[in-house]
Amino acid sequence: DTDGYNHVNNVSISRYFESARVNIIRNLESEKYSFVIVNFNINYIEQIFYPSKIKIGTSISNIGNKSITFDQGLFVENTCKATAKSILAYADIKESKAYKISEDIILQLNRLYGANDEI
Repeated sequence: DTDGYNHVNNVSISRYFESARVNIIRNLESEKYSFVIVNFNINYIEQIFYPSKIKIGTSISNIGNKSITFDQGLFVENTCKATAKSILAYADIKESKAYKISEDIILQLNRLYGANDEI
């Protein structure tokens, strides 16, 4: 999505960040439990023009009892154009309430993404 000046739309930018997060959490979810977004903030640093080749850097900055925090950056040619912070709660899908993250998931996240364990 772009405007008349070929600026990439802010909704598109949020989708780029979401895609990177989904790539990390998709294998950690089950039919009963899923990660749901409870907070999402984007800081727009510079305009992004179409067409641009983008890269998203993602790290997990915190693992809590029932949530994880992601810090992300959107880069064009090694220049950071936007940053994002999101908090995802681990939830029971049927009950629609937060649930304690299992030790197995915490170990996987720490091993794969270097997250800190703050349980």
